[in-house]
Amino acid sequence: MKFRAVITDTLCMRELLDIVTTFSRISRNIAINIQPKKVIIQIEGDVEAGQCLWCEIDATDRSGFFSEFVMDGVDEQHNQIYLMAAASNLVQALSYTRNNSMDYVKMKLVKTDVACLAVEMSGIVHNESDVMNPKVQHQIPVTVVPRSEWSNFDLPLDMVYDLTVMLPSVKSLKGLMDKKKNMSPSVTIYATLAGELSLVVETDIVTVASHFKGLQCARGKPPNTDGQTTVDPEEEQTLEASCKVDAKKLSTLLESVDFCESKMIANIKNEHLLKIKFELREKVFMNFILPAVDFE
Repeated sequence: MKFRAVITDTLCMRELLDIVTTFSRISRNIAINIQPKKVIIQIEGDVEAGQCLWCEIDATDRSGFFSEFVMDGVDEQHNQIYLMAAASNLVQALSYTRNNSMDYVKMKLVKTDVACLAVEMSGIVHNESDVMNPKVQHQIPVTVVPRSEWSNFDLPLDMVYDLTVMLPSVKSLKGLMDKKKNMSPSVTIYATLAGELSLVVETDIVTVASHFKGLQCARGKPPNTDGQTTVDPEEEQTLEASCKVDAKKLSTLLESVDFCESKMIANIKNEHLLKIKFELREKVFMNFILPAVDFE
């Protein structure tokens, strides 16, 4: 097996740190699935329970995220690599990119006494007294997941949804969910094809709802991004979808994300699943799926 990738764009370095930081706030360990055309980072476990968090990074465009990308998987038939690592270790290794100007970040799978993901970077590092141009190196211990366990990380990529809606900003939803999570263990997300979105919590005493209007919306597919809304006039007033999800888990996600300016799209499978997609840049996105719950 072989893996080597290089990032030379400063914004991409910081985006990778933001991605891994988000994962570290939700899960102790992460799985890294390396394929010839993409890298998938996902949280450990919970797939069978219906909750999934994963990020896909395109590896084919050399002018995109990775300026260099080389990998050889287990064999020709199974040309992939699955690694398990502590998320905090990767955050620590990448932390130099937060406030310093690095020339590159290089990641490489190596084997010393144990398998490790070597992270190397070089650039201008500012400290309290001077400016240095060092080469920083970290070796993160990883576990190579055997082929027999790959199915544990299968993702629900072919799910069919009833309604798709462009969400308001992370900042606005974060503030709402911070309050709603303390009122009820669940929150119901309602959306209509007319572009209306509601977040509703219900208790024995009161029902509290927050409403948004004029959002881009579409039936069973992503909404247009050119400002137009795909709406059948006969369906506009009737088609809707809703899903009741764990309020604390949704709030934790919104509190954890470090890329507040990204576009957010929600897919709702009526009374079954809520999926939120964060589009960080072209061909780089993060997905979060929450199953419907019933705390009654």
